[in-house]
Amino acid sequence: MRSLVPCLASGRCLMLLALALAAGSAFAQAQAKTSGPFLISDAEWREERATPAPPSPRFSPSPGAPRLELLQPRPGPDVLPSPIDIQLRWNAEGEARIEPQSLRIRYGWMGLDITQRVLAQAEVTAEGLRIRKAALPSGEHKLSVEIADSMQRVGRRQFEVKVQAAP
Repeated sequence: MRSLVPCLASGRCLMLLALALAAGSAFAQAQAKTSGPFLISDAEWREERATPAPPSPRFSPSPGAPRLELLQPRPGPDVLPSPIDIQLRWNAEGEARIEPQSLRIRYGWMGLDITQRVLAQAEVTAEGLRIRKAALPSGEHKLSVEIADSMQRVGRRQFEVKVQAAP
């Protein structure tokens, strides 16, 4: 109890408490904004766009790592209407098996983990992933998808999509 007296007297405890409450409130608001059908919220997209990206390290897959193929949307410069369908197919090499529970999906260069949001909307199998009507805010979006096989080799595929949300 004695150690609290100087803290209370200086007002530092109150300031720390106020900061903790503000941070908790901001976190709750961010969570509320991202719940629902969006894979990424407008606020997360704006934060990603406002922060300059550092140089990207090169990813070298392990020899024999799973191969990921983007089936939908087709790569290209087209602007797609949101919501969009996303479909990936993956293949393991040799006797290895794809481990669907190893799936990780990250958004943007900051690597925001959106795996749980995707899993809430997606069909994921040992053959691939399909999301129907994935809602994204208008703009350019970069996704990185990783999956491992039974030999712990990790395959990765990055893709970008330009989206125009419905008014």
